[in-house]
Amino acid sequence: MRMQGDDPAEGRSRVGDAAARLAQDTAQLARQEIIAVQGEVRAALRRIGAGGALLGAAGVCGLLALWSAHETALRALEPALPGARASAVLACAYATGGALLGAAARNRVRAAGQASADALDRAREAVPAGVRRGEGEKGAD
Repeated sequence: MRMQGDDPAEGRSRVGDAAARLAQDTAQLARQEIIAVQGEVRAALRRIGAGGALLGAAGVCGLLALWSAHETALRALEPALPGARASAVLACAYATGGALLGAAARNRVRAAGQASADALDRAREAVPAGVRRGEGEKGAD
């Protein structure tokens, strides 16, 4: 008389079910990690976008300020300095402002890039090494 569980086919079926559940759980975990990484990457891209917008706004503001103030400043400096020296002083002031705004934008973009690199590192650490290589879990003998 056979008891439940004595059938070798039934044992294979239970092992197959367990393997299928393990595969589903692993896939669900991978999906959750991918979603988390996507969120962090999107946030980093927003910061990069904000840095780019700041850089563009700095350029536009710089051009408008130069265009509107250049003539006034040049006229104010010309009585004290000859025309060429007045223009040189203004050029140095413009270059300093541009360098400061460019450095601020560079720092913002670098910070965003570092944040996305950190997110990828955390995601790599969360996934077991065997899963990253595609080996999966090996059953006990």
